[in-house]
Amino acid sequence: MLLPLLLLVSQAPDPSLPEGNAYVRALVSRQRSREEALNRYTYDVEEMAEQLDGKGRVRETKARRYEVFYVKGRPVRKQVLENGRPLSVAAAAKEERRVKELVDDILSGRTARELPEVRLSQVLERYDFKAVAREDVGERPTLVFAFQAAPGKRDLDADFMLRRLAGRIWVDEEERELVRAEMKNTDKIKVAFGLGASVASVDMALAFRKIEEGVWLPSRVTFQAEGKRFLFWGFRVRMTSLFSRFRRFEADTESEKISPPPP
Repeated sequence: MLLPLLLLVSQAPDPSLPEGNAYVRALVSRQRSREEALNRYTYDVEEMAEQLDGKGRVRETKARRYEVFYVKGRPVRKQVLENGRPLSVAAAAKEERRVKELVDDILSGRTARELPEVRLSQVLERYDFKAVAREDVGERPTLVFAFQAAPGKRDLDADFMLRRLAGRIWVDEEERELVRAEMKNTDKIKVAFGLGASVASVDMALAFRKIEEGVWLPSRVTFQAEGKRFLFWGFRVRMTSLFSRFRRFEADTESEKISPPPP
């Protein structure tokens, strides 16, 4: 009789843990503030794309470094390195022209953004959350929440993928800031765009760090996917993005004089 009683006690929910959805919903406004804060910075992103074989070994690697800045709240990326080397004179000039055209388009309202954008504040509202534990991350106490997609569709970029994800997030308990997120797919994901791709497995992890008082920004994003393209060719890829050199970037975004930050 004692053993079953001990098992029931050990499995009982911790009454000190908050209600998941209420707690996370309260973070959404803070997350929006974080996203707005990102608009005031320029930073570097090192992107590494790896092609993997069936055993997970790296077959091919491509690396690119970008400088990222914001124009009227929209991110613009300027490539500066290819596989660790500066772009050729011709390639650098072509990239400068591309970036200038993009900035002009944003300023004139001819384009909305460089890349499809899904804001984490929107994602937080897309899922049901349950507080499951307390853990230390970097010697700081965090609350751990498990999540799964709420039923139905949402008017979000890439919702066809978002509604098939589940995972966990870690929230700094003192500062109430998101410090880590991990997620996997719960079902196959079919991608159109003429590729006929079917993604069988998706793993994603995000990490954030404190840049200055009250400002937590991305530090690392990893993404791994496995599936088939055109129903025949299998693929297995891993993408890693490292964020660094955050610095203030104040500019009059209504002016056409705006330009990318110097290298």
